[in-house]
Amino acid sequence: MYINSRLRVDDRLDAYNDALSMLCQMTAETDKDLQERSAFILDIFLQMIYFLCMSGNIDKAVSRIIGILPTAMPDNSGDKLLADVISCLTMSDRCIFWISCLYVLIYRNLPEEIIDQLEFQKALPRALIWPSIDPSVDNRDKITDLLNFAACKMAEDISECVKNGDPSYLMLSQFLAVNHISCLAAIGGLKSSVDMLVTYMKEYPMCPQILLISARLDRKHGTCPGLKSFDELILNWPKEAQGIQYMWNQYVEHALATDAELAEKVLTCWFEEHGKDCDIQSNAAICIELSSEEPGTSSLVSPQAVGSGPSISEDLVFRLLNLSLYKILENNLQEAQMAASKALKLAHGEWYEHCIREHAAIHALELEKSSSSTDAQTRATFSLIIGYLADHCNLPTRELLSRRFCQNIKKHRLRQLIDDTIGSVPADSSLINSVLEVCFGPSLLPKSISDVKYLVDFVETVMEALPANYRLGLAVGGFVAKHFTGYGAASTGTRFWASSVLINAIFRAVPVAPESVWLEGAGLLEKLHATEILKRFYQQAASVYPFSFKLWHAHLNYCKASGSNTESILESARQRGIELNLTPT
Repeated sequence: MYINSRLRVDDRLDAYNDALSMLCQMTAETDKDLQERSAFILDIFLQMIYFLCMSGNIDKAVSRIIGILPTAMPDNSGDKLLADVISCLTMSDRCIFWISCLYVLIYRNLPEEIIDQLEFQKALPRALIWPSIDPSVDNRDKITDLLNFAACKMAEDISECVKNGDPSYLMLSQFLAVNHISCLAAIGGLKSSVDMLVTYMKEYPMCPQILLISARLDRKHGTCPGLKSFDELILNWPKEAQGIQYMWNQYVEHALATDAELAEKVLTCWFEEHGKDCDIQSNAAICIELSSEEPGTSSLVSPQAVGSGPSISEDLVFRLLNLSLYKILENNLQEAQMAASKALKLAHGEWYEHCIREHAAIHALELEKSSSSTDAQTRATFSLIIGYLADHCNLPTRELLSRRFCQNIKKHRLRQLIDDTIGSVPADSSLINSVLEVCFGPSLLPKSISDVKYLVDFVETVMEALPANYRLGLAVGGFVAKHFTGYGAASTGTRFWASSVLINAIFRAVPVAPESVWLEGAGLLEKLHATEILKRFYQQAASVYPFSFKLWHAHLNYCKASGSNTESILESARQRGIELNLTPT
């Protein structure tokens, strides 16, 4: 509230600094206190960077980040506050801090994986994308300096972890190694990244994610000394070590994306070595083996434990998935589905999402090979996804950092009253959306449907379980804007429904949807001809993101195009410290 009450850019930046300073001065006596303080400090810092990026002050964010470097110019150096911030962070949060700073320096914004976690406890991003940048970028030297400085600092921290016997060091160091390689590839090209990759392969010879980078590069380029191919990795994998089934699975998936004939050969080799004694009907033994595990232990590697070593149960899951792929090769889709279903029952953590996607993909393949009409296939897929909604495992929830105080409230009725007053946090939609992506592609919806009633019924059912699924809301808006362009009653009514779905999903998001979602939503509402709704939408957007230069500019351009008064928009933005240009960009 203290930060959000500031009405101008400079005042809000001061409020962020004050909040960080106060949090850094708080004493933390227990491990829990240290972790909670770190979580709050990291979140406020990232929100400050996000605010600077969206308000058109990215240069201020870059200047502060560069100020961390020991080689910083006098006017940039000496940012004691950020030094205090780093010292108060846990090892995991420091990883996220450095990765985020590098990303902002390179791409001038936070990664989407981090933006989606604002106001929540941060988890290490699973697979950050580091696109290549123009070799002529002005701050390439600064990026390299920060990368080297961060790598050096984290190496010191990891050494300290090893001395203190902290078991998390391996997971964190391998996470950093993967992103160090990817970042080098983005800014320095293949040669520099391969040299670093070979170094890390020697340091972490059993880290799957690092080895997979090598295998994929070898498949693509094949001329870099030191790289190891999929065949070499699988051939030399230690007999006593777990993870071999995962490596086979990744080999097959990589081949499927590039060379179907190779994929068949790989699956045939896998079956000869590992599949002949893998009877789907007798895999009940797997369940017995898993049920004998100690309670409370996750049977699979968590999303955070990148490269920390596959477990026995992970190998069982991937053995079933590999068997499922082999059965698809044999065109035995029934047994393929059985194997995928068994894998899904055994999976936990990050691999649960992987298995549910495989499960849905086989279902889609079955429908594709059936003689059903396209509409019948679509309705069957809708039914499958609605079935997933019935399982609460597919509707995970996350706790807002700002509501940590609720943990100390013992009375259920009082906690319920707080939720009713300030609103509960809706379930996370990402798992269901990933299934929709498998079935229908990035659009999340079928390319066409003859009777819109089926679409309406499906979307309403999903939104009942996931009321803040703004990704699906955007997909609905795009679908309807494309297919219902007429001015008859049916098209007009469908567009109004789509506008309602889109707005409700965005408005009900807790925390608020990212700036990019509001911008995309505004563009879709314009295509849906929701003129009156769009005016109110922009007003709400201004209250949610009062310092978003892009949202103010979009509102200004819309008013100008529709012949509305632009002076009030210019003045409102000016009061926030934002100067708008009437010329569209």
